[in-house]
Amino acid sequence: MIKEGHEKRIKYWGKYRVKKVIKLKEPVICHSDEIGEAEFMPTIVKLEWEKPPSLDKNELWFPYWMKMRGKWKYGQFAPMIGENAFLQLLQEAIKQDFFSERFLLGLAESIKEKLEAR
Repeated sequence: MIKEGHEKRIKYWGKYRVKKVIKLKEPVICHSDEIGEAEFMPTIVKLEWEKPPSLDKNELWFPYWMKMRGKWKYGQFAPMIGENAFLQLLQEAIKQDFFSERFLLGLAESIKEKLEAR
């Protein structure tokens, strides 16, 4: 699994460094009729680029790992994350100052508007 401090150069975008990694305390247990029980470990990774690819300068990556038949594998496709697991990741990321104040204020305003519209 990915760790803080990991550095890599990738095609088109250049060199990045993993600034922070948020993961669940325990993997999500999933069941497949084909392979039986599997473990799903989604993460949120904050990247720091040598040359930021966007004006945002606060890029997030959502890699995940699956443990199937006793072996951990990197997820190759867009992750599907259940609401509870996503909430846990988001709460931990907020606790660890993952997001800018601008992002948190925008999120808080959206939540407030949604709840008041009920």
